[in-house]
Amino acid sequence: MNILGTRKIWFVVSSILLIVGIVSISVFGYKTGIDFAGGTILEIQAEESKIPNTDSRQLIIDAYKDKIGLDVAVQTTEAGRYFVRSNQISNDQKNEVIEYLKQKFNLVEELRFESVDPTIGTDVVRKAILALIVAVIGILLYLAYAFRRVPKELGSFRFGTAAIMATLHDVLILLGLYAIVGRFWGAEIDGMFITALLTVVGFSTHDTIVTFDRIRENLRRRPGDDLEVVVNDSIIETIIRSISTSVTLLFVLIAMFFFGGATLKFFTLALIIGVFFGVYSSIFIASPLLLWGIKKR
Repeated sequence: MNILGTRKIWFVVSSILLIVGIVSISVFGYKTGIDFAGGTILEIQAEESKIPNTDSRQLIIDAYKDKIGLDVAVQTTEAGRYFVRSNQISNDQKNEVIEYLKQKFNLVEELRFESVDPTIGTDVVRKAILALIVAVIGILLYLAYAFRRVPKELGSFRFGTAAIMATLHDVLILLGLYAIVGRFWGAEIDGMFITALLTVVGFSTHDTIVTFDRIRENLRRRPGDDLEVVVNDSIIETIIRSISTSVTLLFVLIAMFFFGGATLKFFTLALIIGVFFGVYSSIFIASPLLLWGIKKR
């Protein structure tokens, strides 16, 4: 199996995905969740409307509009359970809405009420970006140290740079696809998504290091062999492990996506996308990038 021999195909595939992703981000942008934009979320259980043939979701929207003059987004998660997102409101205003709804429903129960100031949301964004930058720099420095004894023709920083580029490739694809999901299915950028993003960074780098470590071992055992042959053999030796580990993880994530509840759905979807492309990049992108610019012997 000559994986490196088909690298141009995979570079073209990745280029198309990256272009689609960048265009999606530019055109669609993102819907920001309460963690970033600030605002209020109210989760309620509301059952058995007292008004026949009336949409329960519309009753909740009308309650906010009539009592406190706000437009809101209402998401139905399961029978009788609703997530209501709005601009920031006080506890007293929330109680007014609850009392109003009790007149419209036979059962109304408050399950959760959270409010985030917009300035806190801005701070969360700043810290999330800082965490990503620190993670990337840490990965680069660690790999430069861990692979310091590889042949000079490659160099330790080449390993670190290739791993970072492959990881950024996965991050950009995830961000692009998530913009599409946000546009058509309402996914939001929130704290859960940032957690998923950082998890994908760690997973992608880990999977790449497994292959790079085998390349390092084979370079020591086979000095003088053609670099491309050594790298290609190393990919083949680790490909089954990478795929097997990732497939088992994907099975769990897919089960969580379908049965884990509405609050975990988009978080899990982000992980599924990230894990899939993390495996793809570690096999078809990271190692070819390692050899980029090195002349064949």
